[in-house]
Amino acid sequence: MRKLITYALVPGLLTAAGCATVDTGLRNTVVLHYQHVANVHRIDFADPVALPNRAPVHAVLPLDSHGFWAVFLLCGLDVTGANIPSFYFDVDRLRVQFAGRRYGPLQPYTLRLDDTADVNSRFDTQVLANAIAAELQRGPSSQVFRHGFYAHLEYRFAIYVPRALPDYSGDQLSLRYEGGQTMALGNGYPPADIASAGPGGAGIGAYCMP
Repeated sequence: MRKLITYALVPGLLTAAGCATVDTGLRNTVVLHYQHVANVHRIDFADPVALPNRAPVHAVLPLDSHGFWAVFLLCGLDVTGANIPSFYFDVDRLRVQFAGRRYGPLQPYTLRLDDTADVNSRFDTQVLANAIAAELQRGPSSQVFRHGFYAHLEYRFAIYVPRALPDYSGDQLSLRYEGGQTMALGNGYPPADIASAGPGGAGIGAYCMP
């Protein structure tokens, strides 16, 4: 995924309405507050995606019909631990964790292209990942946060779950961040189930619930 790195200055330290800091036993842990807003089963592109050796792609679907994109909002970030001078956030380090397995960046041979038998290959997976992010993601792909508490970020991102999750009931999924001492806390709201996400992620939640 193409990275846009930004640096955030401390936006007025501490406590925003609706966000709670963690207890003193976790003061050296960066805490990511999130909401799981949607599970999306098809993505339609605003502009067809050009790929080598085939016609432009207008939409992508999971190869496994039970797969989906889990869409999240990063609501806030707590970087107030005494020994944490800053935190490097990278959306590609986020994972869905379920039943002992983790799901992350898009992999080759897991998508159907335009409702055909064609699938993504290792040569075009990154192009498609960038196009999917362009439709669904809001906010930078990576960012350095200085020491402080950041509320109301509402950065939106999607993680692809390429197959059925056993006994998944449609509730909030667990997030993990790979690298550093971190913890992700969801606000408990269940995601919407969306058959098809239109161009620009139309119809997908863009604001965190309190």
